[in-house]
Amino acid sequence: MKKKHIVSLIIVGIVVVLCIVALNIDRSDMRNTEKILVTVGETEQIYEIDDRQIINKMVDVVIKDERSGFDLVIEEPYEYSLEFFTSENGYGPLLCYRGLGVCIFEKDTAGNYIQVDEKFFKWIEEGIEN
Repeated sequence: MKKKHIVSLIIVGIVVVLCIVALNIDRSDMRNTEKILVTVGETEQIYEIDDRQIINKMVDVVIKDERSGFDLVIEEPYEYSLEFFTSENGYGPLLCYRGLGVCIFEKDTAGNYIQVDEKFFKWIEEGIEN
């Protein structure tokens, strides 16, 4: 009987430790984005995306797919410039080029980029239409 209690306590202890570790894992602050400021390249018009579902989808793509090392000079104008705002920080601008299927960070994270497909641009457009 004592052996069962000891094994049970060990299992419960392991589960508690795993839960504590899972709760304390650093999540990217970008996941706390409250709004995305969008500047349309051609017109310089500024829009705000505050739809939680669209923000979450876009942030997931950026966090999951961000890579470093983009060192090509792009001569064409960007289609959209995105800036992600949390209550504490801002991230961006992220310049998005539809024809190239790429978005490139400027400033602090210059050279970091993500490859995006048409659905990423559709999310932007859906967000600025609302």
